[in-house]
Amino acid sequence: MKLQDVVVTSNVLIGKDESDGGFKLAVKLDVSLPGIERAQAEDLARKAHEFCPYSKATRGNIEVELNVL
Repeated sequence: MKLQDVVVTSNVLIGKDESDGGFKLAVKLDVSLPGIERAQAEDLARKAHEFCPYSKATRGNIEVELNVL
């Protein structure tokens, strides 16, 4: 398998934190893996999110939605 033309777009959102009345961040990652079956693309995106050092640093602190296009 050869990955080419991969695009990841991050959309950072700010919303109300119901737990303390303040604000919280969330991220929606739109992932495009052209030429890869959807199920395999979703698996690759999930694995990348688990491995990513930025994801590791923010895990449990920011809601993340992975959206494979």
